[in-house]
Amino acid sequence: MRYSFEPQERASLDVACERIPAGLKIAIRDKGLPIGGAGPLAAESAANNVVLSLRDCFDEIVFNNLGQEGKEVVLVKHLGDGSLAEYEAACRYESPQASETQPFPQAEPRCTVRPMQPADALEISKTVYRAYGYSYSHDYIYYPEKIIALNASGEVHSALAVTEQNEVVGHCALSLWRDNPRIAELGQGVVVPGYRSHGCFDRLTEYLIGAARARGLKGVFSEAVTVHPFSQKSALQHGLRDCALFLCLLSPSVNFKALAIAPAARGSMLVQFQYLDVPPARAIYAPPRHAEMLRAIYANLDPSAVPRIAALPGETAGEGEPAYTVNLIRSLSFARIRIDRYGPDIVDDIRIKLGELCLQRWDVIHLALNLSDPLTPRFCSRFEELGFFFAGILPLGLSSGDALILQYLNTAGADYSAIRTASPFAADLVAYVKFCDSSRRPIGPEPTR
Repeated sequence: MRYSFEPQERASLDVACERIPAGLKIAIRDKGLPIGGAGPLAAESAANNVVLSLRDCFDEIVFNNLGQEGKEVVLVKHLGDGSLAEYEAACRYESPQASETQPFPQAEPRCTVRPMQPADALEISKTVYRAYGYSYSHDYIYYPEKIIALNASGEVHSALAVTEQNEVVGHCALSLWRDNPRIAELGQGVVVPGYRSHGCFDRLTEYLIGAARARGLKGVFSEAVTVHPFSQKSALQHGLRDCALFLCLLSPSVNFKALAIAPAARGSMLVQFQYLDVPPARAIYAPPRHAEMLRAIYANLDPSAVPRIAALPGETAGEGEPAYTVNLIRSLSFARIRIDRYGPDIVDDIRIKLGELCLQRWDVIHLALNLSDPLTPRFCSRFEELGFFFAGILPLGLSSGDALILQYLNTAGADYSAIRTASPFAADLVAYVKFCDSSRRPIGPEPTR
């Protein structure tokens, strides 16, 4: 109320509280001063910084700039319904480090895959703990009640790898993509140390791709770590192909138990995608600087479905109020800005928002642009002048089409020498991203290194 309205203004403020699978969601909507751009910048910056400072109290903070419909701030708090630590018996097993010195049984370990049942939720938490300790970034995985609620809501579809004795030794899940629920992420893939390299992860991946097809999804993607090539190889074997490199996205606190790997300060993720249906014939508006690389990525995904590069329109600044969404993920120290509509003030808006995010020390900031929008090429170059640089694409990453992803590194630079790839194309993609990173000339907020 302090920052949205003038002192004597009469207006309404809608506040909605909702219990969601992850915990509590509070949505605040009004038609007061916009977030960024118009109005007194000092007041807007102060208002934005007040909300950004809530990162220690909330797990997710989402800004929705709705243009003429006003704005919305969504706050999400992950409630502690009873974590793995509260199930005392669950933690009374031998540590993975100690079991490494024991020989494998004579018979090769075997596993089968089945969908999760509510009674399995605690075993999923235990399996993740045995592989990562308490370092896994998706903290809901340590709360059995949250796992049950997310599966019941349809947001997540969990699958388990189990032994002949029905012991849970692996987990993987489909998570619907918020920006376009026609695709889903293959993630939370975990196999306990004693059952790695025995086909469990491959069976989980195959099962979930089949489940995605059965649900009528148009595509699936995964984010594979680059400290080793194992998960990349598995994705390639199942038809997923490299399309983006997200630098410094993995928290340095992640503990790869039973792997002789010391990850970089912040690890990078390779995005791999697979169409589950024939992509429709379409045109994209490619920034000229990246057109050749975009053609190569599309050809790598599906040589028979490379979209046409459309001719660029004449100079225009866009019309109307800009609309965009900022999603903040505390566990990853990560901000994602999705541009929904360009407008004359969009670059100034993003410059202001970027400065605030940098001052708040969010480590990585992504910008998602719509490749179906003829204004994207022009504004892409403007955003690159702020210090964003090429990451790749996420096909069907937006409800309106494919997403071009730009990235900004705030608190640390990428260690390209630590990136391990499993395919020649991935190596080419890394080299291209490195070139774009090294050649950027930010004129906006300087990184807080």
